[in-house]
Amino acid sequence: MSKCIGNMVKIAYLPLHTGHVPPKLFNYMVRLGRPLLKYMIDELGEEELLLRFGDPFFFQAFGCILGFDWHSSGVTTVVTGVLSKILDDDDIPLRIVGGKGRYAREIPEKLSQYSDIDNERLIQTSRLVAKGDTVLLQDGYDIYHHALLFLDEDRWVVIQQGMNVKTRYARRYHWDYLSFKDRRYMNEPHVAIITDKYEHHIINLYSSESIEAKKTMLDILRDGTLKRDLRKLLDKLDYGLNRWIPSKEERVKIDMLVLPRKIDWEKVNRIYLEKPNTYEELVPHQGFNKNVVRALALVSELIYGDKVSWTDTVRYTYTVGGKDGVPYPIDYKTYKSLIEFFQGAVEGSELEKKDKKGILKRLSKLKV
Repeated sequence: MSKCIGNMVKIAYLPLHTGHVPPKLFNYMVRLGRPLLKYMIDELGEEELLLRFGDPFFFQAFGCILGFDWHSSGVTTVVTGVLSKILDDDDIPLRIVGGKGRYAREIPEKLSQYSDIDNERLIQTSRLVAKGDTVLLQDGYDIYHHALLFLDEDRWVVIQQGMNVKTRYARRYHWDYLSFKDRRYMNEPHVAIITDKYEHHIINLYSSESIEAKKTMLDILRDGTLKRDLRKLLDKLDYGLNRWIPSKEERVKIDMLVLPRKIDWEKVNRIYLEKPNTYEELVPHQGFNKNVVRALALVSELIYGDKVSWTDTVRYTYTVGGKDGVPYPIDYKTYKSLIEFFQGAVEGSELEKKDKKGILKRLSKLKV
């Protein structure tokens, strides 16, 4: 997996497409995917195969190889569904749990069935990643799909997806054990993919620009001053410059300044009593939710002067360019490399002769 790619990209946007994969097509996806995975294990090893699925470009490409629409939120659920079916095979050491809705909620139960790993550690990692993308990155996308691929408790990949119900677009979030190095402050933990949509005025505590604010926020909770500091902030807003402006319509407004609606102070007090030292300890806490994070972010920036990043994490990149020259003309050298790679993968796989011949025939029709 290219470190350059990992640094260039962050999050994928995919439109919501309705409907289901026909059973016949799903069966073919499994039949094609199984020998390809076995081939890749022979060529790359099991750990590299795991990391490939943590790479959003490979994940997307694998879905396309299987015959799924590249521009759809459904590629996430379908590919993880196909993997779940394939990885029932004992010949492939990679394992997967989770999925959409209830399948994600069943992860603790499923992991508890594996006696050869520290399943409790993996359960904690799964919960930390799922909640992290909910509270530390408040971008308007609610997580509804969460899948965990793993070799053991130390080597894992998480692929989860959130939906913005208003725009009907999805985002896919990729994590792996290599990118998630900073467990103290959970700084810049993602590996991710292409986007053509940029959100404004979000809370982004994953950004390195928010690191000082994260330290302050942790101190506020440990010192038990959030309620006092928030009241101080509200007093400043109510009785600052606005007190001299008689008309409500003319009062100062800040687009990003959206105050939390309701805070459960009893749960916040429990955080104070437990005094977590790291975000790995803080994030799973029941009292650490979106409203508390928003309050902490505002207090940190407006009272203590430690700024929080309000900008989206996405950046833009493309695999081989675009047919209309946007953002740049087709890179035919890379295109050739991709075709040669897949031809070689199919030729050396365990595909049935008829399937192999058909795929190679289609690949040969690509004129470069």
